[in-house]
Amino acid sequence: MTLTVDSDRAVPVELDAICVGVADRDLGGGAFGRTYRLEGRLGRLPQTLAVESGAATAALAWSRGYRGGVPVALDAASVSFDDDLTLRLDRCPRAHPGAIGEVSMAPAPSGRLVASMGQGGAVVVAVDATGAAVIDAAGGALIATPITGAAGTAVVAFDADGDCDDDLAVATAATMTLFTRDGTTFTAGATFLGAVALVAFDADRDGDQDLVAGAGGALALYKNDGSGGFAPGMAIDDGNAVSAVSALAAGDLDGDGNADLIVGQASAAPVVLVGDASGTGVLTLAPAVFPPVTLVVRDLALADVDGDLDLDLVVALDGAPARVYVNRDGRLEDQSFVRLPQPAPTATAAVAGDWDGDCAPDLVLAAAASAALRGGNDGLFAAESALATATAAAFGDVDDDGDPDLLLAGSGAVRWYRR
Repeated sequence: MTLTVDSDRAVPVELDAICVGVADRDLGGGAFGRTYRLEGRLGRLPQTLAVESGAATAALAWSRGYRGGVPVALDAASVSFDDDLTLRLDRCPRAHPGAIGEVSMAPAPSGRLVASMGQGGAVVVAVDATGAAVIDAAGGALIATPITGAAGTAVVAFDADGDCDDDLAVATAATMTLFTRDGTTFTAGATFLGAVALVAFDADRDGDQDLVAGAGGALALYKNDGSGGFAPGMAIDDGNAVSAVSALAAGDLDGDGNADLIVGQASAAPVVLVGDASGTGVLTLAPAVFPPVTLVVRDLALADVDGDLDLDLVVALDGAPARVYVNRDGRLEDQSFVRLPQPAPTATAAVAGDWDGDCAPDLVLAAAASAALRGGNDGLFAAESALATATAAAFGDVDDDGDPDLLLAGSGAVRWYRR
């Protein structure tokens, strides 16, 4: 069969790399995954890949699109080997505008949630200081499977070894551990110094995912050797602007094709470090990007709120209403009063993504009174649904039906919502 990856996003302005994965539905069967830079003879879409079935009778295929070293699109579908297949990394996902309803709940850690894609389909990983678990769905119910040794207070899912599935880095204040995904199992590997916040992106534009860890007033960049080996953390020169890291996010704020780093802090102004346009992996303090306002940041989420093809920023604050900062030529402007329903919700975590398929990102705020906010093509958010008390949130297609699901974690349980 022929697998095609296509998109209505412009190359390289909106997509500059893709990864492609194909895996036997039998977790003991074969799997293939690889990342490709969209340059040279591959500098366009569509691209095709010939797939031989081997001993497999059914498989899962998926593709992820990157921009500035950060994932921006994902599509997955079942493979029967009877027909060719096209995966689409479009600006707008398939429409699914139905009402939000709770499906299932399972006891699970409730500190942090991240989505992971790979052989075995999409899962969500739940982590807190007491343990970690893989959250999956079967027969309309959530299933939580513990991950040995993965307790932590910070977590990021990313493709560490270049095979197009999402591995993990999990950290406590003392230790950070890498976990490799195999099917739906995660196995502990190398360990490094601890961190309170983690983020992954391709810092040096070599096609693999690097890792930034932050704690206190220190930021460290772990460069990937392309096969999942990471060099010891290289200190990032922040100009002494970082004093109390509390959250990290990465994305191309200035439109130069390189990921920039946003550092949320506890009781200090957020800091932005911009990636070197030549792709060296150097991050440089850009003091004019974020307003110099002291905040206590709990979480950061990037999304194109106003539809102008650049990234805006949602900030969840400790004990204060969430804020939205709109990107104006690489500078972030506080437009919370205009963009968010007032009074804006107070939240501990935020997740943004187009949940209803209308080409506008929606926003979920995890809080004592969690809220789903529907984004509009005018760049405004409107209250849509009240949700359960939660401390963490993630979008992930846990039932592998092609539509994003919402997972909320809180009070020792994870809840599954879908449209």
